[in-house]
Amino acid sequence: MNYHKIDGQLFLQMVLEGAKNLNQHVKDVDALNVFPVPDGDTGTNMNLSLTSGVNELKKKNSNHLGKNADALAKGLLMGARGNSGVILSQLFRGFSKYVNSLAEIDSMQFAEALKQGVDTAYKAVMKPVEGTILTVSREAAEEGLRVAKKEKDILTVMEAVLEKGRLSLAKTPELLPILKEVGVVDAGGQGLLYIYEGFLAVLKGETVSTIDFAESQVKSQSEEVTFEHLPVQAQISTEDIEFGYCTEFIISLKEEIVNTQSFNETDFRENISKYGDSLLVIADDEIVKVHIHTEQPGTVLNLAMEFGSLHKIKIDNMREQHSHILLEENGNNEIDAQEVEVIGQPQPYGIIAVGLGDGVSEIFKS
Repeated sequence: MNYHKIDGQLFLQMVLEGAKNLNQHVKDVDALNVFPVPDGDTGTNMNLSLTSGVNELKKKNSNHLGKNADALAKGLLMGARGNSGVILSQLFRGFSKYVNSLAEIDSMQFAEALKQGVDTAYKAVMKPVEGTILTVSREAAEEGLRVAKKEKDILTVMEAVLEKGRLSLAKTPELLPILKEVGVVDAGGQGLLYIYEGFLAVLKGETVSTIDFAESQVKSQSEEVTFEHLPVQAQISTEDIEFGYCTEFIISLKEEIVNTQSFNETDFRENISKYGDSLLVIADDEIVKVHIHTEQPGTVLNLAMEFGSLHKIKIDNMREQHSHILLEENGNNEIDAQEVEVIGQPQPYGIIAVGLGDGVSEIFKS
């Protein structure tokens, strides 16, 4: 099928199919996750973030592209989880700002919107790292712009975007040493390609289930990979996690709180960056979305409270998440004590939970 324009309804279908495809591959993306922390939840976070955006998009359900894109971006930001989820929200936030007043867009505007999304995502990250979803999205968008200059068919542009994204993803281990060390590609980049596959399927008049996307299952085949029966997270020690708490929250700047300070995004970034890494700060209208990996979540929250009330607070112990992945996999594969010690996870104590019936047992396992 040939498309020279994308309106609100076509955009809605593209996003729905992209979200569906990502949802079907959550575990695949989780299994690749080793950067910035090997906590194995990149696919989960991207899926939950996009689901939040999709819910808002369905409520809007407009024929006007700009209105639909705006609803998607706002839903994504409010529900963004994890480093990857926040970056994904910014890719669509930049996209939505570019198309905000447009009822429909052509191939060049589509490519420009993708590029604006990339620029917005890079600005949101305190210290952008190449070899991640940022690289994949940037190189894919740049190829889209190149093709759109001479091609009016949006399908052709989307094919170019996806193909370049695949090539870029395959190169991520060369840009980020940890990926090469464990023999995988970037998890966030792979998650983004699953979304783009959904876009392309709709433009072809099909669904992701009817198209063979085997080429996008890019995985580096490093001969150095060990413990092949384990997830890649097992090749990294829990002790290597420098900042252990993934801390996320939203500051409502509008709330009337005694002694509230005026908010300056630049100053806030500099102050809060002292307490960790993987920092993302997004100021949008009357809210500020914050994501940081830190050892002092309480200090970070206290600092944030000086500017307004806090909402959607989430603090995950990433060391615990990593240990859980190893212990769960160790149990599934019945690894002997010697292997467990090599992985670096011997434990002086253990806890046994006894459940009466399958239902209770499943609750304990979860």
